[in-house]
Amino acid sequence: MCRLLLLLFALLMPGLPATAQELEMVQNRTFQVKYAVPPLWTVTHQRTDSVEVLRYHSPEDDARLWVGQLRGRHAGLPPARALQRLLRHLGATRHEEHRVSSHGFDFLESTGTCFIGGRELRYDARVTTYQGHVLVMYVYATPAAFTTQAPLLHRVLDSLTPLRSE
Repeated sequence: MCRLLLLLFALLMPGLPATAQELEMVQNRTFQVKYAVPPLWTVTHQRTDSVEVLRYHSPEDDARLWVGQLRGRHAGLPPARALQRLLRHLGATRHEEHRVSSHGFDFLESTGTCFIGGRELRYDARVTTYQGHVLVMYVYATPAAFTTQAPLLHRVLDSLTPLRSE
C-alpha cells in the first residue's frame, strides 16, 4: 500500500521545478548572439520598421522572453533612450535602472512592474549595443510566475553571449 501511494504521488507531481529545468541554446546568426531558452517555450518572429524580435512564450502563457534588435531610424538610439522607449511601450509604472555586465556585454537593465493587456506583470529588461546594433532582451511574467521561476528567468537573461566565428 505504501509503495502504491508513493507511485501515485510520483505520477501526480508536476514536472521539474523551474529552477531545475534544462535550457536549450539558441544561436541567432542575424543578431550574432546565442542564448538559452526553456525547451517547451514556443517562438514567433516579428519584424517591423523599428524592431526585429523573437518572442518566446511559456506553455502556461505566464512568462515571456523577447530577444530583439532595433531597426530603421531606431537602430541608432543610445541604450538609455531605447530602454526608456521600451519601458513606455510596456506601460512600466515603477522601475529601477542599473548597469550589469555579463559575458562581455555591458547592459543597461531595468526591473519593475508593467501592465500588458490589463494584467500586472513583473519584468526584467536589458539593452546594450553590439556590433553597431542595439540589442534588447527582456522577460516578463505574472507576479506568481516571476516569484516561482525567478532563478530560471535570471539564468535565461544571463545566458546571452556573443556568437563567436567558428
